[in-house]
Amino acid sequence: MIRTLLALIPIDRRRAFFGFIGFTLLSVIARALAVVLLIPVLGSLLGADPATAWPWVGMLLLVVCGDYVIATVASRIGLGTGFALLDTGQETVSKRLAAVELDWFTATNTATARQAIAATGPTLVGLVLYFIGPFISAAIMPLMIALALLFVKWQLGLAALAGVPLLLGAFVASRRLGERSDAVAAEANTTLSERIIEFARTQQVLRSARRVDAEQGRAGQALAAQRRSMLRQLVFQLPGQIVFGVASQLALILLAATAVVLAIHGQLSPAEAIAVIVVIVRYLEPFTVLAELSSGVESVVNTLQQIRSVFEAPIADSGRLSHRCQHAPTIELRDVCVSVAADQPVLSGINLEFAAGTTTAIIGPSGSGKSTLLSVIAGLKQPTSGDVLFDGVAVGELDSESKRELVSVVFQQPYLFDGTIRENVLAGDPEANDAQVAHAARAARIDGLLADRVETHTGRVGEGGTALSGGERQRVSIARALLKPAPVLLIDEATSALDNDNEAAINDAFAEDERSQTSVIVTHRLSSLKHVDRVIVLDGGRVVEDGAPAELAQAGGRFAAFWQHQEAATGWRLGRGS
Repeated sequence: MIRTLLALIPIDRRRAFFGFIGFTLLSVIARALAVVLLIPVLGSLLGADPATAWPWVGMLLLVVCGDYVIATVASRIGLGTGFALLDTGQETVSKRLAAVELDWFTATNTATARQAIAATGPTLVGLVLYFIGPFISAAIMPLMIALALLFVKWQLGLAALAGVPLLLGAFVASRRLGERSDAVAAEANTTLSERIIEFARTQQVLRSARRVDAEQGRAGQALAAQRRSMLRQLVFQLPGQIVFGVASQLALILLAATAVVLAIHGQLSPAEAIAVIVVIVRYLEPFTVLAELSSGVESVVNTLQQIRSVFEAPIADSGRLSHRCQHAPTIELRDVCVSVAADQPVLSGINLEFAAGTTTAIIGPSGSGKSTLLSVIAGLKQPTSGDVLFDGVAVGELDSESKRELVSVVFQQPYLFDGTIRENVLAGDPEANDAQVAHAARAARIDGLLADRVETHTGRVGEGGTALSGGERQRVSIARALLKPAPVLLIDEATSALDNDNEAAINDAFAEDERSQTSVIVTHRLSSLKHVDRVIVLDGGRVVEDGAPAELAQAGGRFAAFWQHQEAATGWRLGRGS
């Protein structure tokens, strides 16, 4: 837990964090001394000569003032560390996520990452001051009081020391009894949140299928599971509370009995015995605080575990070579293989070279490895074996910034951020001027996208672009790719949701782009092959055909069959039967 927290704290603030721990411990020691000093103070005040209490009162005043100064310093350091976490915590986690391998982002891990980013905001601001400080105080205070009592009456000190492991053991046992039920409840809550979001987002599909009753669907099942887990959590908390309550009573009886025995034998005056009662209360109080903090302990541990899971996620390999390619590069794949498991190859023995400045189309049946091949070229997926080179430089040797600047990708399922259309287009090149944005918008046919809507050209597109149709989202993503000044352009079914006119216009825009680019496109449409120099046919993760479109069309192979099928499809008409 501490290691994860230190990873979030800026390096220049880590020494201050350890200073906070040290000052907190000093404050606990001072408070323990102040509590135990009540015994000689009250003993002297209520004794035969009250004037003898002055030295003890002076010492008590000195300790209390010292504790005030120490606690003030600790609070300021804690606040500074907390705000440092607020300033850099989310940025640290976000940067880490940006380097994680994409295969790690399963549905569960994505939810964990989302919760980790949310937790590194305001949640961690008060962690240092309002949780770690009180937790250290509650855990250490009884031990410090017990050690201080050894110098007053060693019998009381031994009794107090005996109670520390008893109470701490009871606390740990009570937490262990509820840990499993807490974990199940947390998992059920996470699942319920995901199902509710899913239920809200899929209303169109659910209503069309007449499945609008949440209780009968996955959301209802998740809600029922959450109710069961909460009931189980309550049931398992009860034994833990009983165990801790019994241990507290035993510790109280042990200390009180020791004080009574000492008073009966004249080793404690009545006034000192009364003071011991006050000490016993302060001795037991931290354990009550610790019990109250236990739910917070679980929450903090879960939060830091989520953050730690992000830090422990596999990082995409990245070199240190800074290589800025100003021209269209030659792309070479040498014996590239990609497997999801030892016996499940997605790509096998791919050896290809894409000449600089050319446009290559990749076709093949679904599951043949087309999108995976693009991801490997883009550096988004690491090959299991083999190398990808740009102008002879292996992708693995390039640093992250060089990889990002090298490639522009249009995905099959584009994602738009909840901002304006302009902001989504500018994601391709934040430094582009108005003229460049306007040119990309015209080329992608989005310059008049919202002219017939209430929104303007700068209207927000909603989370994921939900305010736009599928074709509109694709056109915005195409404009974003056209704006990015990358020497490599990768397109994965970018026009699948477009009508024929828009598709033709955008294909022409790609072809007429004056920038020198090496382009690789995945397509199922014949019209997208109009401007390509070469076609590669994949099947079963292997290259089965490779050549110029005209040559392959005459060869009578897979591409020829694809060509004939597409030609036949263009002649389909709806007519009236005889």
